[in-house]
Amino acid sequence: MAGAADVVGVGLASVAIPAFGLIAVASRYRGKPGVRGFVVAVVGIGCWSLATGLRALVGDPWLQFGSAVGQLTAANVTILGWALLVAEFDRRRRIGLWSKPVAAALVIPTCTVALAVTSPWHHLVYTSGTVVTASGFRQFGLGPWYPIHVVYVLTLSIGAAVVLFRELPGSSGFHRRQVTLLFLGWLVGTLGTFDFFLKYFGPWPFPPYVDVTPVGFLVGSAVWGLALFRHDLFELVPVGRQTAVETMPDAVLTADVEGRIVDANPAARSLLASDPIRKPVSVVFADYPGLLEHYRDCEERTTDVQILDDGTVRHFSATTTPIVERGHRTGTVIVLRDVSALKRREQELDRHRQVYNRIVRHNLRNELTVIRGNAQEIARRSDGRMTEFAETIRDRSDELIETSEKARRIMRIIEADSYLLTVEARTLVDSIAAEMREQYPSASIETSGPAEAWVSAHEDLEVAVRNLVENAVVHNEGTPNVEITVAQADETVEITVADDGPGIPDNEITVLDRLTETALEHSNGAGLWLVNWIVTKSDGDLDFAVTDRGTTATVTVQAATVRGEDVTDPREMAH
Repeated sequence: MAGAADVVGVGLASVAIPAFGLIAVASRYRGKPGVRGFVVAVVGIGCWSLATGLRALVGDPWLQFGSAVGQLTAANVTILGWALLVAEFDRRRRIGLWSKPVAAALVIPTCTVALAVTSPWHHLVYTSGTVVTASGFRQFGLGPWYPIHVVYVLTLSIGAAVVLFRELPGSSGFHRRQVTLLFLGWLVGTLGTFDFFLKYFGPWPFPPYVDVTPVGFLVGSAVWGLALFRHDLFELVPVGRQTAVETMPDAVLTADVEGRIVDANPAARSLLASDPIRKPVSVVFADYPGLLEHYRDCEERTTDVQILDDGTVRHFSATTTPIVERGHRTGTVIVLRDVSALKRREQELDRHRQVYNRIVRHNLRNELTVIRGNAQEIARRSDGRMTEFAETIRDRSDELIETSEKARRIMRIIEADSYLLTVEARTLVDSIAAEMREQYPSASIETSGPAEAWVSAHEDLEVAVRNLVENAVVHNEGTPNVEITVAQADETVEITVADDGPGIPDNEITVLDRLTETALEHSNGAGLWLVNWIVTKSDGDLDFAVTDRGTTATVTVQAATVRGEDVTDPREMAH
């Protein structure tokens, strides 16, 4: 008839079955950081359970001694696996097993196992004194090396847990749940080790062959399994926030609610040329009142600051972001991003704009006006071919003057802070059609669409539509036929200009689509660029359809809700 020790032995040995089942599942994630540590730890738990159960089942002294050594070996394997799991999870990469740190970590466990096996000859791990219970279970005395083993195991186990615990404050979402489950699994398994201390050093109500430690670690490994199956422990290996902050080029500082700097990454320490930790924010940034004002307002804002670094002025974009947890502000993050190169580029562009405007507005326009006046005088005083040449010079001068005006307008649109106006599109196109008919009497220009179509667009929308209509008229070698259509959908309004001319060349449309110019693809018409920028500033779209029957240009802008104070008379636009 089976005794209590046999029942306990079989139960403890059976703990290995679910443990090895976890190993089979974890094998699907081979190659992921942390998998090897998980497998090693669970193998240790399974072997620990088998050795514990065997020790309770057998009565032979040498088999019981071998089982005790097996328990000791499995305990070391479990803790080493736990440490490897945490190390790889923390670093987000697999760790080389043939490295010096790993070799150093194996010194004491290797000595412990070797001394345990040879303990009958020197009694460093187990003494010669043995207590045999009525059921035949042998409880070995502990030698002088055993405390070293216990201290090592506890140090490695708790040290790994501390490393994991440090991940919690900077984690969130999946990562936080992963860290929490790993930590809880360790805590459950560690609580099971208290039976060892109670068994040897305190009151223990159960027979000595009852060892709940492997059971505790099995429950802990089950919690790890929850992280594995439900929270993708090995699939969703997050990028370490601490690593990212430590290596990023932006200076990052964290202040507590009392206004003291509590953390600073290497970039911040290098920039400030001192250690700002524990210093008040008001002292560290005493020379930057704008930044301090944003910090004290407890709002997320960005301001520009200039810092003198080794005699060089560097420009930074400083962002203050409050840290709020459970509705309460717990600190502030200050990020300083170096924008010196951007500032220099802005200054260069500003100088280029000034030179460009001076050349286009004054030099080029004035010289073209002189050329045009002289050409007109030559045409008046000459006849025949000379008159034709002079008129050609005058016409080309007019075109260049008009192009320069369009270029100036493009620069103004790009540089200015644009705002959208509410305007009635049908009235706008009817007004443009009337002006174009008067300017080009031979052209047929028709309009169609609803009586009213209110749109939200840039103030120069009238200029864009006028350019499209004028382009359709002047580039038609025959009698121009142009139709301007206004069509309204639920949220947009389309203004379509269709002509029967030769069509816009493909390279012109390609340049507009790419918003760039190359040596092989360049646009000759400033008018199309002007139209494109106006539509872009209107948050709209510009499309062209070219067929054998002509070109259709479609401007799509947002429909508007009419409010009296927002309405702009189309006749006042661009005037």
